[in-house]
Amino acid sequence: MTFLNLGIMALVATGVWWLTGVDKTAGGESKQTHYVSRLIRCVAILCLVGVCLWLLEERNLGLAAIPLLMILSGALALLLRSSFAEVLTHGFLRLVDPNLHDDRPLDFGKSRRYMDTIAHLIQNGRRTEAIKLCEELKTSGEVNLATLEMTLEFLGVKPERTQLPKPLAEADRLRAQGKFADAEKLLNALLKKDPEDLAAAMMLVRLYAQDLRQPGRAHEILRRLEKQPHVLAAHVEFARRSIEEWSRPKPEPMVPAAPTESIDELLAQGFYGTAIERLEPKTTAQPSDFSAWLKLAEAYGRYAGNLHRADKIVRRMEADPAFSPEQKQLAKTKLEEWRNAENRVN
Repeated sequence: MTFLNLGIMALVATGVWWLTGVDKTAGGESKQTHYVSRLIRCVAILCLVGVCLWLLEERNLGLAAIPLLMILSGALALLLRSSFAEVLTHGFLRLVDPNLHDDRPLDFGKSRRYMDTIAHLIQNGRRTEAIKLCEELKTSGEVNLATLEMTLEFLGVKPERTQLPKPLAEADRLRAQGKFADAEKLLNALLKKDPEDLAAAMMLVRLYAQDLRQPGRAHEILRRLEKQPHVLAAHVEFARRSIEEWSRPKPEPMVPAAPTESIDELLAQGFYGTAIERLEPKTTAQPSDFSAWLKLAEAYGRYAGNLHRADKIVRRMEADPAFSPEQKQLAKTKLEEWRNAENRVN
């Protein structure tokens, strides 16, 4: 074998070893540490390449070498098909949108660990930290959105529904309007189509437990969900713990129904949700009302402990040309005060 052929074999060995390292199993696990299987593939491919080089140098075979080379090329393609597919897929993702590519290893237990962390924070009374973690996970997309929405509601934070898919958004609208039968029918249809639809299952569990006062049917949905192979046990366990809370009778309202109750009085008495519900329509109806926007940010950041939502409100105010530079600076100063106060408490 000539030095040229040896060089070609060395380049092939290096390239094949790298290709087998970027390959992945059917479950998405990297094969980089599968040294034995990678070595076997490399040896097999080097043998085939060696035969190809010999056929190219053997002049006596003539046209008879062509079908042999085609067979050997097909064998090489079969041995490297998954590696080439992985490389081409990553290259296409980088070309279309670099943000779609993710080199991080797959971690199927990460979602469970996050939910366990949230549960630990709630059990230890660290409500603000639990809310902050939920908001961050909603942005990162590493935990099911419906589960995070329900966790935030469990913590007393009114969730944003803008990110829900259209069928779920419709079911949520029906539920909010008190049309429980229609919402139940829609959610059951979604689960019949896809039994692993976690978001639809969680919403149906809450519908049965909280709205229809039928915890038995809620547990039945959970039992069906547990049988699905790709649903994390952490999500099911959180819903199971929540059913008891959702099934409790609603306490008698402590806030007088009189509309003369001021926002400051509601906040002072601890009725943060009611205060926020009154402030949000006001900011929508009067988007240039600085005092209403600042009070809404204060209700979230200072009283409800949701600094993430307060920060979003202040950023929205900063981007609004209707507010003066002095007003924007005041809002930023107030946000920093609430953040410092929260840090002192923690």
